[in-house]
Amino acid sequence: MLLTWIIPTYGGSGFAFGMQPQRLATLGAWLILGCSIVLTVVSAIALKRRGESIVATPDLGHLWHQAWPFLYVLGFIVLIDRFPLTWVAPLLIGGLLLLLGERRWYVVVLTAAIPTAGLYGLTAHLMRIGVV
Repeated sequence: MLLTWIIPTYGGSGFAFGMQPQRLATLGAWLILGCSIVLTVVSAIALKRRGESIVATPDLGHLWHQAWPFLYVLGFIVLIDRFPLTWVAPLLIGGLLLLLGERRWYVVVLTAAIPTAGLYGLTAHLMRIGVV
């Protein structure tokens, strides 16, 4: 509801009764926190009914499987901090495609180059008209 109606409709202006824009973000954060608490409680009840432990330690294979996407993004955040985004973006997109199993070089090159070219064109246009 927040993503499809409230934020696009009222995000920049606040509600008609004068809600501050920061209040909308706070409302969204509290709503997400409430949903996560409800999900945690429902999951804990379901685990107890099945007689399983609430806390389980995953083996290293599962831990690595869950951690590598975050480490991948963290590495590229460090690269984007050091180099321009238009240099790093093709490596980010192409590397992810290779990790996900794509082996056709023309698909990797085109998929990595087209969004980067669009980003470069948009940036150049915004700089030309004086926005950036």
